[in-house]
Amino acid sequence: MSFLLQMIQNVDVVIYQFLNGFAGNRLLNYLANFEDSNMLFRGGLFVAIYWYLWFRAGSDQDRRRRAIIAIAVGTIFAIVASRIVADLAPHRVRPMYDLHLQHHPYAVPQSYNLVNWSSFPSDTVTYFFALAFGLAHLSRRLAIPAMLYAAVWISLPRLFLGEHYASDVFAGAVIGITMVAASLKVGWLQSGFATLLLALMKAKPEVFYPAAFLASFEMGVIFQDVIAAARTVFDLARAEHRAFIDLVALATLGFLGIAAYFVFRRPHKGRLPLAPVNSCGGG
Repeated sequence: MSFLLQMIQNVDVVIYQFLNGFAGNRLLNYLANFEDSNMLFRGGLFVAIYWYLWFRAGSDQDRRRRAIIAIAVGTIFAIVASRIVADLAPHRVRPMYDLHLQHHPYAVPQSYNLVNWSSFPSDTVTYFFALAFGLAHLSRRLAIPAMLYAAVWISLPRLFLGEHYASDVFAGAVIGITMVAASLKVGWLQSGFATLLLALMKAKPEVFYPAAFLASFEMGVIFQDVIAAARTVFDLARAEHRAFIDLVALATLGFLGIAAYFVFRRPHKGRLPLAPVNSCGGG
């Protein structure tokens, strides 16, 4: 096991140092910083596409909306799972802060303060691969563009800027895809929970859509406001009750693992019937 981890670390370092060799290129620096910081072309673009699919007319609109609700739930669980893994796993220094590595200076100074945040796995990559996989589920035409966008526009700059190693990105992608795939297999999310939300939408659109706007706004900015508040509370709690926080994180991760097992291994007896949603609309 230690040999495998060391081999992964060696590959990570090789990839980082290769990309870091271009650090002095001003154009690449500006482009990477723009890709990594511009919310319009990150979360905003993904959220806009989901709203387009939500309102697009068609005989499959109801099934499509139910799938979108399940994807949103799966994306939230993916972020939670990523944070739990990061908290339970040993702290991994981000490549930009690793003093044992050779670093070429960037043409554009980096101002991120991520030194206390573990590199493994990447929350951002988890989030965007979850959304990208959801778009691939909803539309075959969006499958390749969405996945490539998550890999190239979202993930590659984080490798180039030294925010993550390649294995951090890979692990984040696996978590995001797995959690959304699992949520789409949970029949109750699309038959029970989605039915409640869609009933609220029809009965109280003045309540549903403002709430949906706030939720999608936070999704567009990658939950920065929520994370900032949670980070403060979590840091204070961890400082005083580290053992308790670890116990809660471990229990939550175990619960997610058990849920994933029953989703993938066991048939759901007695659940509400659900029409297949393998490719809602095929658009």
